[in-house]
Amino acid sequence: MSEFIIETRNLSRAFNGTQAVRDFNLRVRRGSIYGFLGRNGAGKTTAIKLLVGLLRVDAGEVRVLGKDPWDFTVEDRQRVGYLSEKQTLMPGMRVDALIEFTSTFYPNWDGTMCERVLQRFKLDPKKRIKELSGGQQRQVGFLLALAQRPDLLILDEPAASLDAVARREFLEEVLALLREEGKTVLFSSHILSDVERIADEIGIMAGGTLKLSEPLDRLKETVKQVRFHSFASGTDGFTVPDAFRLAKTPTEALVTLRLTDETTLPKLAAQHRCQFEVCHLGLEDIFIELVRES
Repeated sequence: MSEFIIETRNLSRAFNGTQAVRDFNLRVRRGSIYGFLGRNGAGKTTAIKLLVGLLRVDAGEVRVLGKDPWDFTVEDRQRVGYLSEKQTLMPGMRVDALIEFTSTFYPNWDGTMCERVLQRFKLDPKKRIKELSGGQQRQVGFLLALAQRPDLLILDEPAASLDAVARREFLEEVLALLREEGKTVLFSSHILSDVERIADEIGIMAGGTLKLSEPLDRLKETVKQVRFHSFASGTDGFTVPDAFRLAKTPTEALVTLRLTDETTLPKLAAQHRCQFEVCHLGLEDIFIELVRES
């Protein structure tokens, strides 16, 4: 059995001649929480739909649970829980009826978990879906995906319409799933504080491709922002090879780069006759520096 529950190789998908996903290479380890990030239009939702078999690839390979999702059997699909960005629940059904209906499709359905999550989110099982707020409907969708006890849980913007308390409870349920079962979670979110709180690994998409994928701890340890200042002869000619971002004025330069060698900065400062200051970045700062235009 591969250590990776998701593996893609040079995955591509276009719509009407526009490349939404290109040369997409992703590997997600079993038992991890993978935070999948990107700006609007970066290709995240298209990539997720390819992973769950809702879209067929134009080129490349994708393996989820060791198989191409397009060829999933019913049994395979029962092992993957999925909450889409724009979920559609049957508005006229009561919550309890929807739960009972959905449970019939999943042999590992966990009724005890359903009750626990209903109580935690304070959801009234007798209410119809159309009577719930947008955030409450999102909580029901999450409950339905979670109670399947899937080997892989894929969540596309799961907490977008939740308030701060509900988001924290959602994160605690995700962590409980992994603690109890050793399952794998991939989730996309624009709420980077949530991602930073629970993710083991981070992938950042830009322009339809995966720009970066690595453990969160390593990302925060090695990606820094450095201000170079007090140049003896100004910043003309100042460059930093392989920098993620470089912004200059005549008197100083602000650089975002990966630091794996402690001699890198002193060498640059000596070469350009300047001084430097290092700023440590959180995930949100790193994300902004890596995806925004220079």
